[in-house]
Amino acid sequence: MEPSVDKKPVVLHYNSRYLPLTENWIHSILRHHKTFQPVFITRKIQNLHLFPLPEVYALENLNRVIQIVQLIFSKLAGYIPFFYSISKKSAASVLHVHFGYQGVKLIGLKKKTGLPMVCSFYGDDAFHYPLKGGVVKQYQKLFTEADRILVLGPYMKNHLITLGCNEKKISIHHLGIDAGTVAFKPRQRKPGEPVRFMTSCSLLEKKGVGIAIRALAALKDNYAFTLDLVGDGPLRESLQHLAVQLGVADRLTWHGYQPYSFVIEKMYQCDVLIQASITTPDNRKEGTPVAIMDAMATGMAVVATRHSDIPEIVEEDITGLLAEENDVVSLQACFQKILDNPELIGKFGSHGRGKVEREFNVAVLTQQLEAHYQEVIAGQVRK
Repeated sequence: MEPSVDKKPVVLHYNSRYLPLTENWIHSILRHHKTFQPVFITRKIQNLHLFPLPEVYALENLNRVIQIVQLIFSKLAGYIPFFYSISKKSAASVLHVHFGYQGVKLIGLKKKTGLPMVCSFYGDDAFHYPLKGGVVKQYQKLFTEADRILVLGPYMKNHLITLGCNEKKISIHHLGIDAGTVAFKPRQRKPGEPVRFMTSCSLLEKKGVGIAIRALAALKDNYAFTLDLVGDGPLRESLQHLAVQLGVADRLTWHGYQPYSFVIEKMYQCDVLIQASITTPDNRKEGTPVAIMDAMATGMAVVATRHSDIPEIVEEDITGLLAEENDVVSLQACFQKILDNPELIGKFGSHGRGKVEREFNVAVLTQQLEAHYQEVIAGQVRK
């Protein structure tokens, strides 16, 4: 690919892979740039057919010997020459690195190019990764070198401050969805019809899916419900065994990983999204799961936990219900409230759609992101 000749200033994005299915929100940002031209540098390309972008430059596309030479050079100089050459050919104005641990790796490129750097934190990179040996010192160097650190909410902001980041460098910047492409469909249920619950997440410990299954199973004798699970992961087999053990296997449907279009269509067929996130023993946490925004945009109610910055999205008794994390009884009470009062589904769904349009619309949020770029280019620090 030839570098862009567009007259817009170029923002050089980086993530080590372009682009995992579970990081589709990055593509939403790229698609909604208006005043900046996005160019993406990465080590490996995957799912380009699902996340098309005119200018994606991958180290893996170079001759294998050249790749090895580039990596050896980077160990000595602190940056990969191929990425530096793209920054020069594209005349980049600003560098935006996705995930804190990737930001650490791009400090050398930032210094070599002299570009201002924005680094976005999303979840595990803020909470789990710093537990590894030496990472806090690496992050403190990142906090010094980066011009702006973007976080998903006040919980994450406060955590990075405890790790040593200057509060003046941190700005809260929400993830968002393209609400204009997701139609709002009020949920209508016939009398006696089961309430249709859904999860849309990787089957990892921090997602709390096992706790959700236990909470629903406690209600199986007195209520009609189903649960659709979209997503996959290392816990799938154990979760399926749990469902059998608890006597609810016949109410659960496992869909595995699916494209975004399938997820949205399944959301239209369901009533309530479950996001039962927990903090794991090794401090893995969520940021603000985009699945919640998608669900609210379609008109679903949400039952989630008071975990990390999830309360930034789910407002208690307005857009959904919040349970204590890792608490089966608390989550069961939320489910029971929905099952006893199914009219809440319509109320929460309507309010949720409004909140997404106001606060989590990626088109508006990308304009705000570009304002961050303009500020760091101008050398401004937010007060």
